[in-house]
Amino acid sequence: MANDILDAKLDSAWRSACRVIFGRDIGALAKYRDWLAEGGMGKASRKSHTSGKDVAVAFDAFPSSARFASAEEIGQNKSYGIGMNDMKDIDSLVAALSEKCEYAGNRHLGNSAHVESSDIVIDSQYVRDSTNVEESQYVDSSFMIRKGSKHIFGCGALGNGEFLVRVHDSYGQKRSFESTMVGTSSDCYFCHNVIGSHDMMFCFGQRNKSYCIGNTPLPKEKYLELKKKMLAEIAGMLERDGRLPSLQELLPAAVQSKPILSLAPDKHLQNMAQIEKGFAATCNILLKRQPGSIKEYEGWLSERTIGVYEAATPFGGTTHVPKTMPVLKDFPKARRVTAAEAMELAKLQAKEAGFGSLKQTLEAVGEVAYFTSELRDGENANLIAYPHAYHVVNAYKGYDGVYAENVALSSMALNSKFVYGCHRVLESQFSLKCYNSQYLNRCLELDSCNRCADSYFCHNSEALTDCMFSFNMKGARHTVGNTALQKEEYAKVKDALLGQIADEFVKSKGLARSVFEVGGKGQN
Repeated sequence: MANDILDAKLDSAWRSACRVIFGRDIGALAKYRDWLAEGGMGKASRKSHTSGKDVAVAFDAFPSSARFASAEEIGQNKSYGIGMNDMKDIDSLVAALSEKCEYAGNRHLGNSAHVESSDIVIDSQYVRDSTNVEESQYVDSSFMIRKGSKHIFGCGALGNGEFLVRVHDSYGQKRSFESTMVGTSSDCYFCHNVIGSHDMMFCFGQRNKSYCIGNTPLPKEKYLELKKKMLAEIAGMLERDGRLPSLQELLPAAVQSKPILSLAPDKHLQNMAQIEKGFAATCNILLKRQPGSIKEYEGWLSERTIGVYEAATPFGGTTHVPKTMPVLKDFPKARRVTAAEAMELAKLQAKEAGFGSLKQTLEAVGEVAYFTSELRDGENANLIAYPHAYHVVNAYKGYDGVYAENVALSSMALNSKFVYGCHRVLESQFSLKCYNSQYLNRCLELDSCNRCADSYFCHNSEALTDCMFSFNMKGARHTVGNTALQKEEYAKVKDALLGQIADEFVKSKGLARSVFEVGGKGQN
């Protein structure tokens, strides 16, 4: 019955979205779900070691032997019966834990209802095959959806969106289709890097515009006439085939006439000393050790994050491309440019005479279509190989920071500072190698945790203070391996274990073991 309700609600929401976006119903959601899932990120399915049921996992960085259970199967604050003798060193502790600890999936938290095959869903309703969904409704085949989004299908990394199909990297976007890096805009189709605009088709790098096709402004009536014609063609193709190629796949492979650009040199100052200072301060707080240069730790810090790499542009520039970010990593090389180049190229306009059928329009637009994975807005300073930032200061080799300070080799650092080697941490500070967590303070190797402080190697836990190697716990203090200790006992064990961790950190420029591998020896 629950699945029937979810199926009916999502199908109805899909049909509503299609009527809003395409002007008509194009059929049942089930026909399009494989296509919608093509731009997904990270989601995996494991088997529960207790029931054998499928367990959705948002961030699959675990070894194949890790023990999983669905969130409702896991007992909170479960004692693992770890003795003091097992706490004498890291190897003994992990050996004792590996046969007992469980990793959680299918986590549906807060006021969530009608959720299926999804993980880390918070205060959301009618969600399927999705991960990291917060305060949103009617979401299918999507990831990192937040801030009251509704009617979201095949999308990723967005907030405050409504009626979106295959839209990635956006905020405040309404009624849009097959677009990337768009924000505070509406009624955008096949657009990229468009901000503060409405009624746009096949546009690139535009700001505060309306009624444009191929960057070319048109009279409202002319635009609406062409839009109606092309949307009918697009809807027909979808209805016939159950899918449509992406914008970059639809465009001609080559640019026929490459323009000549004249750009002023980049005068932004870059200061690695500030990056090194922040990293050293964080290591001293967490490990009581003075590290070497952050560059010596890059291999370790970049593991399990969305790293970036340098790539040449067709205009002689150098851009930074996210290695694993869906859609944005796949922009065609012949059309991949820097943010500065993109804004100059945004002045190009396709010839209106070429607008007609979808094929004709794509050929005309092919001469103005350029993509960038860089987006820098707000007050930024000292960004080094950090292409995607909004109000970010002192950042190095990472992707997507928002209101962040002193971050490096991290991805999705949101409202955080002094975080290094982290992936999707929110409202956190002084943390190393933490993932899918929020409100952390002075933490190392935490995964899927909330409101924790001074804790190390913990998973799926909330409100921990001074805890180590603790799993699926809430409101705990002074625990090691889910075993509660007296404050003095905990201090002695922590000093011994942390000393071993710190010694390895300094000697090996990282740690061989992560929170994802603590339970790696258990049998599924």
